[in-house]
Amino acid sequence: MDPDELFTLRNRFWLGNFQMAIAEGNNLNRLSDELKIERDEFVYRSYVGLGQYSLVANEIKDSAPPALLAVKLIAAFMSDPEGETEATMEKLGEWMRDGEMSANPTVQLMAAIIYEKLGKVDQAFMALRSKTNMEQMALWAQFCIKINRTDLAAEKLKEMQQIDEDATLTQLCSAWVHLSQGGDKLKEAAYTYEELIDKFDPSVNLLNGAAAAHMHLKEWEEAEKYLLQALQKGDNADTLVNLYATYAHMGKEQQILDRYQNQLVTQFPDHPIVQKLKRCEATFDRVAAQMEGQISKPLEDDD
Repeated sequence: MDPDELFTLRNRFWLGNFQMAIAEGNNLNRLSDELKIERDEFVYRSYVGLGQYSLVANEIKDSAPPALLAVKLIAAFMSDPEGETEATMEKLGEWMRDGEMSANPTVQLMAAIIYEKLGKVDQAFMALRSKTNMEQMALWAQFCIKINRTDLAAEKLKEMQQIDEDATLTQLCSAWVHLSQGGDKLKEAAYTYEELIDKFDPSVNLLNGAAAAHMHLKEWEEAEKYLLQALQKGDNADTLVNLYATYAHMGKEQQILDRYQNQLVTQFPDHPIVQKLKRCEATFDRVAAQMEGQISKPLEDDD
């Protein structure tokens, strides 16, 4: 069997080691034309993972192959989700009616991710209906977990295990499913994350996954260990949220909790938890104002 020349690149991307994936891709030169396209796809997707949206949108030409056009589209969408939604939906609709574009696995994958981010869950699943590769199967399982259908995610995991039980995506998917199942499966999730961290370089995603498993197990010191490692790799919304929760359970001083909350609100204002916090604060302020008005209102004389 010929060696998989993109094995390291794909794995680094899937595990969230985006900078290392880019470095790996830059060293892969002697490839077939087909593999060069896939190499570029994962390199540009890594830049998207790092938030370098304009670089991707500017470098990928409109004449690029379908897979790269799909990455260009998601980069443009992620740069301004609210402002780009209409144009993105129009383009996806056009592609889904085009035989060549709609049959491309990367187009299907990017379409599913965009639809899910827009809350169009049915369309996200439809985009993945062919499930032609392991990455699509893993994303399908992830979507099932998000809608609280862990049972369906577990079924998809079994299919992946039958194809290649040792594949990185299979291992990663098993950690997601076991974490979602909870109970006795939590230790398996923690072990899988730790095994992936030992086998590959630790990424923010893997460290947060391991921390989440230990948080569910109420092993707060172990969770803190992984989260502090993640924090050293740069500020990340999930890291800050998990650190806040971990330190709250550990009984840390309010000053420490406020510090992480302020970091989260300041650096990640669009994060779902920050948005929920702002809605709660607005509701509290509105009710408080109403109550203050009622309290300060003079009592009417019954006479």
